[in-house]
Amino acid sequence: MRLKYATNVLPIRVMCSGRISPHFILKAFQEGADGVLVAGCHIGECHYGKGNFITAKRVAVMKKLISFIGLSPKRLRLEWIATSEANKFAQVISDFTEEISQLGPSPLGRKKVVKFEGGQKVAGALGAQR
Repeated sequence: MRLKYATNVLPIRVMCSGRISPHFILKAFQEGADGVLVAGCHIGECHYGKGNFITAKRVAVMKKLISFIGLSPKRLRLEWIATSEANKFAQVISDFTEEISQLGPSPLGRKKVVKFEGGQKVAGALGAQR
C-alpha cells in the first residue's frame, strides 16, 4: 500500500539524520524551499549511535539561525519517525505542508537561472532587489 502525501514534497533520503549538515538546510532555503522537514529515528534508537542527538542539537541551532535571517522557525521542523511508522510519516508531511501553506511562500523567493550568450549560467532569487 502506497501512502499519499503532497506532490510538492521532495524527499531526500540519507542513512542517518545525523548526516544532515546545516549547510543542506540553508541550501534548501536558498534554492527556494518554503519549508524543510527533518525526520529521523526516535531518540535512543539510532542505528548509528547518536546521530539523532546530533540532529536535535543542529536543528535547534538552525531554527535560531533562520529566525535571525528573517525566516519563521516554523519553516524548519524536526520529527522522530521510525521506519515502521509510515502512517505517521504521511500525516506529518500533510500537517507540515498545511502549516507551510498558511505561512505562504518563503520571503527568500525562488531562484531563477538565466543563461547568457556563451552558456554562462547565473542564479538569483526571483523578485530580489539589488
